[in-house]
Amino acid sequence: MTRPFFVRVKMIKDKLSRSCDVLRLFRENGFEAYIVGGTVRDLILGSHFTDVDIATSAQPKDIMDIFPGAKMVGNEPFCTLVIPQEGWTIEVTPFQGDTLFDDLSRRDFTINAMAINFVGELVDPFGGLQDITKRIIRFTGSPGDRIKEDPIRCIRLFRFASTLKGFSIDGPSMEEAKESLPLFENIPPERVGKEVYKVLRGSPFRFLELLHDTGFLAPVLPQIYALKNVPQDPYLHPEGDVYEHTRLCIKNAEILTNRIDVRAAALFHDIAKPNTIKEEEGRIRFIGHEKDGGKLAKEIMTRWAWPSYFVRSVAAMVRWHMVPLISSAPRRIPKLYMQYGRSWLDGLFLLSYIDITSSNGDYTNWMENREIALSCLFKFSGKRKLISGRDVMDILNIEQGPEVGRILSTIYELMARGKIKSRDDALNYLKHMIKYK
Repeated sequence: MTRPFFVRVKMIKDKLSRSCDVLRLFRENGFEAYIVGGTVRDLILGSHFTDVDIATSAQPKDIMDIFPGAKMVGNEPFCTLVIPQEGWTIEVTPFQGDTLFDDLSRRDFTINAMAINFVGELVDPFGGLQDITKRIIRFTGSPGDRIKEDPIRCIRLFRFASTLKGFSIDGPSMEEAKESLPLFENIPPERVGKEVYKVLRGSPFRFLELLHDTGFLAPVLPQIYALKNVPQDPYLHPEGDVYEHTRLCIKNAEILTNRIDVRAAALFHDIAKPNTIKEEEGRIRFIGHEKDGGKLAKEIMTRWAWPSYFVRSVAAMVRWHMVPLISSAPRRIPKLYMQYGRSWLDGLFLLSYIDITSSNGDYTNWMENREIALSCLFKFSGKRKLISGRDVMDILNIEQGPEVGRILSTIYELMARGKIKSRDDALNYLKHMIKYK
């Protein structure tokens, strides 16, 4: 939920006030200290920021002496000292080099190579403020040197161009990134995942286009690159191959929702199609691609070190994304509602709507199944389960197994259709089943 404007302004003021106190403490102890990097950029843009970054001439031992509660992350000399606050953190890093200028000169982009001292004076040796004014993303100093120091900066370049609205990449930076493609190997997957995760809140479509146009798609998103030239049934998918369909899904997801789980699921929903393609009776089919895709998406997101709750939600959306599109869905929908809840089910239907919008536009089954999902909302919200698996086993005298789940799914479907309204109705249904066993 977005906080009201006046609340966000107060939070920014409180963070700056506390951060300036930290800068003064460093100064009183004989050290230089500045607010730096993305915090300064976001202040200039008027954007929300979570944590505050500080660079200082103090060494880790000095920082720990001044702030005994600080926690060290990483190993010296490239470590960060984290000073916990209420719901946010101040992250303090010793200068990378002998001076503030040395530190700023090694930062990735000019818009991130600025600093503010304790009285609010801006230190901007590389023209970051001018680049923000012009909405330009430019490497600090030599683009080649910055990329050689850390090739992930190519992906950060595309990420910033996809999350900072209205910004573009300057020519020399873009050309150097393209030429640096051979350097992009053996990058830890969690570092790639961190950039992709942040893109979900911006423009994932632009990010995908930049990866494609610069040649980075294959090394960064190999499973998405593999969708190119995979054919589909032209009646169901007049838009073209699986890659083109996925591309349109990401574009439409960006237009239709800010939910990052739905956007991620749109990216992954068809990644198993290359492995499941078959031709039957003259038609192209992908039997089981949703099931295999759910597993593959989970593996990728886990390697990327995405939050476990988010991985579960997205993987489940990929696994069940066909349910709103098929005529046999009514039995499955109530069970998914009970298993994952209202918000997730709404997201699943949004994903499937995006899927249809990006293909042949036939919403017939989707509308019928959406009625069932809405019925679940009114009939199940706030209610305890009318019946459990244990009830089924006891009344029907059967062992735990798939049959119990199938019976519960039937009961949930009948509840959604209004044919079972109480626990007594559910128990009577089970007793009626005994007569016909």
